[in-house]
Amino acid sequence: MSPITIAIIGATGDLGRRVVRRFLSPEYSPSQISSVKFFTRNPSSAGAQELKTLGAEPIKGEVTAAALRGTDVFISVIGGATALDYMNNYAKEAVEAGVKVYIPSEYGIDHRVKTDVHHEIFDNKEAHHRYASSISGGKVKIVSLYVGGFLEDIFRLGAILGIDTKNAVYTSFGSPDNLITFNSREDVSSSIVRISVLAAADPNSVPDFTRINGSAVSYNQLAALVGKARGTEIEVVEVKDAESKKLLETDNPWARVWVALRYIYGHGVIDFAKDNANEILNPGQNYWKWKTIEEWVEETKGV
Repeated sequence: MSPITIAIIGATGDLGRRVVRRFLSPEYSPSQISSVKFFTRNPSSAGAQELKTLGAEPIKGEVTAAALRGTDVFISVIGGATALDYMNNYAKEAVEAGVKVYIPSEYGIDHRVKTDVHHEIFDNKEAHHRYASSISGGKVKIVSLYVGGFLEDIFRLGAILGIDTKNAVYTSFGSPDNLITFNSREDVSSSIVRISVLAAADPNSVPDFTRINGSAVSYNQLAALVGKARGTEIEVVEVKDAESKKLLETDNPWARVWVALRYIYGHGVIDFAKDNANEILNPGQNYWKWKTIEEWVEETKGV
């Protein structure tokens, strides 16, 4: 197969920059990737200039079909709180341009698995996937990538997720024995690149809904790992459903999203340990080695 062309929205963010760097690494460019362009409102920004230096082409302004013409794979790595109309708009432009593969901005929970707690960010992502599928008419391969949580956020967000290493207390909204999948941003980036290459060559080679699992760990297991690394004991507290749901009764959407996420963590909804596409994207870890929770705890000591 000839090298493919890539277009990205959201490339100047943390995950986006990693994705661009991976596409333009010697492993993929120029043998499998012929070009990478990205949409930006400010081509002179530090992030845009960094990507330009790497060899990516900045396109000023919004996503248009004209700018996407000739693109094989269109990828969104914009933030999760993006308005539904905005996401639908650029998906429409991508379909009109005739891209072969579209990877929407998911990179979190698998919203197909329902709980009795939800949030508009999750609902919008699901609605966007339905919209993109409905207008593509089967002509565009749409791959939603579900990664669980980001490994780097476990201790960075800390107490927001109920992981309070400083005070040696971990609080689970649900069973602390339920497994939660976590992936490093580098592993997510590598997975996006592999999906792009595989799906552009053969749309049937990658599932429409793709899960990856770098590590799966429960609150109890995490407390034990961090406690061992720090030489201390960490208490694990389970909050019952009725109490955690009360915390959703707030007008602050960001407060609600963290409560909803913690509830999902505690109810086994993003345990991808047994059902994932690891061997499709990275058979035998021949392309890269998945970062594990044990390695992350050893590096960070839980902080």
